[in-house]
Amino acid sequence: MSYAHRDLPRRLSAVGMARHWATEHCADALSEQGQAVLELLTSEVVANAVLHGREPLTLTVQCEPGEVTVEVTDASPDLPVLKQVAAEATGGRGVALVDALAQRWGAERRGQGKRTWFTVQEGP
Repeated sequence: MSYAHRDLPRRLSAVGMARHWATEHCADALSEQGQAVLELLTSEVVANAVLHGREPLTLTVQCEPGEVTVEVTDASPDLPVLKQVAAEATGGRGVALVDALAQRWGAERRGQGKRTWFTVQEGP
């Protein structure tokens, strides 16, 4: 099992940085398809933290063969909300993507902030 932690700036550039860092760190844990899901979902939870959270932002990954868990923490107590959005809406689908593609996910308040996490898993 591999575990790594990284602080992120509260800037949109953190989304791409986080996506690439998580995928590189856990490259051996997942297939190409699993890595694509990992990239997408990491982008979504980090973008939520950048847009709706408060500093400090941290990204943690835990990798083992066939399974990666990503955790993002920030200093806002406001939890992500799974929304139904209109077809013509230009945003608001990030949590729905996490809900649809992650094997497990959740969010909980932690101190004055929150922790949002998801797991991508392959195999039985």
